[in-house]
Amino acid sequence: MKHRTNIFVIIKTSILFIFLFLSQINLNAQKKNEKLDELESQIQKTYKKVLKSTVSINNNATGVLISEDGYILTAAHVVLGVRKEQSSITMSDGSTYNAIHLGKDVKGDYALMKIVEKGTWEYLGLGSSSDLGNDEACLMFGHSKGYRSDRPALMRIGFYKGTKALGYLKTSCIMMPGDSGGPLVDLNGKVIGVCSHIDRSIEKNFYAPIDPVKENWTKLINGETFNERAPKDPQFPKDNETISASKISSPFSLNGGKTAVINSISKSAKNLHKSVVKIKSLVDNTEIETYGTIINSEGYIVAKASELLSKENLSCEQYNGVISAATVVGIDISNDLAVIKISSKNLIAINIPKKVDTSVGKLIGSASFKKDIKYSGVISASVRQVLPAIASQGFLGASVTFSNKILVLYDNGAAKLAGLKRGDIIIKLDGTKIESSSDRISFLATTQVNQKVKVTFLREGEEKEVEVTLLKENEKRIRNRHIGYDLDTSDRKYDFTQVFTHDMPIEIYETGTPVVDVNGDVIGINIAKENRTSSFAIPLNVVLKTVKDIK
Repeated sequence: MKHRTNIFVIIKTSILFIFLFLSQINLNAQKKNEKLDELESQIQKTYKKVLKSTVSINNNATGVLISEDGYILTAAHVVLGVRKEQSSITMSDGSTYNAIHLGKDVKGDYALMKIVEKGTWEYLGLGSSSDLGNDEACLMFGHSKGYRSDRPALMRIGFYKGTKALGYLKTSCIMMPGDSGGPLVDLNGKVIGVCSHIDRSIEKNFYAPIDPVKENWTKLINGETFNERAPKDPQFPKDNETISASKISSPFSLNGGKTAVINSISKSAKNLHKSVVKIKSLVDNTEIETYGTIINSEGYIVAKASELLSKENLSCEQYNGVISAATVVGIDISNDLAVIKISSKNLIAINIPKKVDTSVGKLIGSASFKKDIKYSGVISASVRQVLPAIASQGFLGASVTFSNKILVLYDNGAAKLAGLKRGDIIIKLDGTKIESSSDRISFLATTQVNQKVKVTFLREGEEKEVEVTLLKENEKRIRNRHIGYDLDTSDRKYDFTQVFTHDMPIEIYETGTPVVDVNGDVIGINIAKENRTSSFAIPLNVVLKTVKDIK
């Protein structure tokens, strides 16, 4: 009897131990989700405040208001070489003003401007760039495609990774051309840096720190240009070796940064990868792979329609290696969404949440094939219609300096075919004065391929004029123009009726995959990779309606 009692005690103790162990695991997971909930809440508070103070400069760069009377901080390379003494500023509400150029630190890559018109402005206070904790969460805002009336400046999330040469801050907030001069802020909405430059790696984004701005404030408002580069010095320091933060943590630090977010969401979205399939389409011995998401146990799957080479000869591979023939049930052309169906046993579909929340600032993750959560990020812009792509703008076929001097003429390019030569200085386009590189870029942005433009230029001091037929820029040339453009993007990346933007750097074949919130609830389906910093996703409620209508 005593022996049996001991066995009973041991079993009871073991069960209690297991229960306590599992409870601790759940408690730890809950604590991690609480941390993400806290971050998310603070991000959403900060978003609206920063958005009102972020401006577009000449529709090709970004800046931030840092005083009530209209001082704007931006990157020095935004104004370097600009012959005009002022730039056009577009506010978040679309209103425009003029701002004069003041001082700039050339090597430090920050500059000051001031709005000419009288008024009071929403602005951000200056924080501290020397007091950041390791893996401290931060946000950046930028008009990477210029000011757009259909969406505001895009927000991206990242984590502080230390400093490199000249004190530049390194973060995992992803940037691309057009973001230059945009604010990097802490989660209290204080400016801690401005967007400066990137390396090829998606994790290497560098920002001019805010502390030197405060130290050199008098020089900046007095219009001084200082800390200049020698003629042969590189535009940005080549030494990318990073010194880690001296401060171990801060209230908004998350050890591991984006990886920690991925790991936390993965626990909430456990086994989500079982709902992701690899879709193969075959045409003329050419096979294309893309991904899709199992919507229900009946075998209905959604994917990006334009990524399917053929509506026939389709197959789907599940997480366990089972391959099934697939048929296209229907296509929603308005959102490039295909609904396909397979017949297979024991299909694991996504869980449908009671509520889908796609508000800006939500922390999110994205699944992939055989990977519960591969990426983490933030919703950057709200659900909206994305218009069709505008016609390709005309390309001059020349490399031109900040002072509008032709440096290189491309073979069979528009400029060379029209008789322009190296050293010619462009002063007018169709009668419009071109006083800065921004003027030239803004003018050409309004043109189209095969448009004829009168180019007025100076050659050896003499004013001349020729008619140039603008041509289409070569895709390879676009990718070589800047490392920010050197990546694959979706063939159809515009023209959607309802999508939201996020900053997760998915691959083009990973469209069709689910986007989830911090609780692991599916809130959308990836539908396009727009560029280095932005991808589009269709809200889940729109996807479910599409499936219902097509069935």
